[in-house]
Amino acid sequence: MQEVSGSIPLSSTTLRPYGLRVAQPRETVRPKQCPAQPERRRRAETLMWYVYILRSIDFPDQEYTGSTADLKQRLSAHNSGNSAHTAKFVPWKLLWYCAFPDKHKALEFEKYLKSHSGRAFASKRLVQPNLDPNRLANRKIDSE
Repeated sequence: MQEVSGSIPLSSTTLRPYGLRVAQPRETVRPKQCPAQPERRRRAETLMWYVYILRSIDFPDQEYTGSTADLKQRLSAHNSGNSAHTAKFVPWKLLWYCAFPDKHKALEFEKYLKSHSGRAFASKRLVQPNLDPNRLANRKIDSE
């Protein structure tokens, strides 16, 4: 084997098929952990995420589905008008909620509940339909 001038020594890189060179992995140095970090991790692991369904008291046909880590604070934010999507239909009451230990699972379930089949599932299995007697009486009059 002849050495060509300007070639890379074989000991510094590994040759792969098709002439690709891959650098050797470096040793990683991990920083020393602060004693408070594991405690912070434990707190984050025990934090629950909630998926909830709200119904407007003044506009019973309006429902809202959302997710949060602090359900009480989020409900008060909805009722105080801090959320742009729910401010028009204040006040709200909590119809249903479910706790999830994982944020991503909660967000996936919230996304499902906002889909067409998820809304059908929620209205059939999770929340009771709005049976306002005035609304039913108006329907009978309209249909006659």
